[in-house]
Amino acid sequence: MIFYGTSAAEGIPSPFCNCDVCENARKVGGKEIRTRTMFRIDDEHSIDLGADSYCQALKYGDLTKLKHVLVTHTHEDHFDFMMFNVRKMARVRPAEPLHYYLTDKAYDMVDFYCNNSPILKGTMQQLIDDGVVAFHKLEFLQTYKIGQLTVTPLRGSHFGNMGENAANYLIELPDGRKLYYGLDTGAYYDETYDYLKGQKLDILISECTFGLTTGREPEGHLDAFSCMDTFARLYALEAITDQTQIYLTHINHYTSTHAQLVDWFAKQCTPYPITVTYDGFVVP
Repeated sequence: MIFYGTSAAEGIPSPFCNCDVCENARKVGGKEIRTRTMFRIDDEHSIDLGADSYCQALKYGDLTKLKHVLVTHTHEDHFDFMMFNVRKMARVRPAEPLHYYLTDKAYDMVDFYCNNSPILKGTMQQLIDDGVVAFHKLEFLQTYKIGQLTVTPLRGSHFGNMGENAANYLIELPDGRKLYYGLDTGAYYDETYDYLKGQKLDILISECTFGLTTGREPEGHLDAFSCMDTFARLYALEAITDQTQIYLTHINHYTSTHAQLVDWFAKQCTPYPITVTYDGFVVP
């Protein structure tokens, strides 16, 4: 399991920004550089295939064995339509299409692409007919077998281009571990807490978009402070335990460098370990 990208939509450094965080990233490099969010579960499964997936594949592993893409939502940093044609251009590729999974109104994006062919330098329907890509609609709170994973999408409090709730995913891995992928989302809905109650997650991947930004309501995205509130409630519900590994991702440039976030979370007294991830971070 590899974090191919760990930033929010603008990346760090943002190419148009000379704030302190972006200038620090340009100077320091390394873990301070963040590309747009993507998570590779294994060779065959990923969550999102976004705006930086080409460059990420060069660094962390190609996509030749990728079979299934769980889409969180239709914002371009998570769901990049150009990758459909990039797969078509492969001279040698598996005969099976690359399967994309979208929830609720997000699936309407397929019809939008089919009826707006100039966007795709061709037609979406042709890509589907040629077996380049395939699209599947998932329902929230329903459980599916996708490749080697058992997957249940839950509603995140964040909305994509089609007005859909972002999908946060409860996943049972082939080895039996439970993983919850919670981004993009603001404050969790009560139905999400109810579903996660007693799950005893092995891995929680949480967004921490606004880092150490103070004085904001957790609408659409979390920050370090609302993350801590969320984790405390999940712990009280036994959704997470002392053994749960928590990893933070989807971090923007508004307030915090990677080093500052690592330092702040290191000072928090929690029964569960919290790790601020970076591009290329491998889950043990």
